Amino acid sequence: MPKLRMADQDAWFHLFPSKEVKLAFATCFLILLSACQSGPGPLTQNSSGGNSSKNAPTAFQLFTDIPIPVGTNFDVGNSLILGSGEGWTGRLIVTLSKNPADAFAVYTVEMPEFGWKPIASVQSETSVLTFTRADRAATIEIEARAITGSLVRITMTPHNSTGPSN
Repeated sequence: MPKLRMADQDAWFHLFPSKEVKLAFATCFLILLSACQSGPGPLTQNSSGGNSSKNAPTAFQLFTDIPIPVGTNFDVGNSLILGSGEGWTGRLIVTLSKNPADAFAVYTVEMPEFGWKPIASVQSETSVLTFTRADRAATIEIEARAITGSLVRITMTPHNSTGPSN
C-alpha cells in the first residue's frame, strides 16, 4: 500500500478556500454533532398518575411529602436533590401544564393536605408560597413559561422551629 503524503490525507479540508470558511464549517459540524447527542430527557407525570418514562417512577417516588400534579415534567438537569422521602433537601425544578394561577391554587390547597403549614404567600408575576412542616421549610416559586404552562421551583431546607440560637 502506498504511503499518503500529509497533503493527500487532508485533501478534503482544502475544498474550503479560506480560514473563515473552514472555521464556519467546523462550527456548523460541531453544532450538528452536539444536536445528535442524547441525554436524559425530562421525566413526566402522566394523566394516569403513573409516569411515562421507564425510569420516572423512581425519580417521582423521591418526593413523598409534596404534591406532584398530573402533567408535571421534572427538570433533571437543573434540579439539585439531596436525600429522598420525607427528608430530602435541595431545589426541585418542574414544569406544569397548568397556568400560574392554577398552579398557585394547586400548591395552596394540596400542601396542607401533605401536612405543611402555610406561612406566607404572594401571588404576582412570580408567585411565592412558603410552608413549614416539623423541622423543614418549603418555598415554592411559580412563574409563567414563555409559551404555555408554569415553571415551578421548590426549595426545601432544614428549618429551626425554636428560632436562632445566641
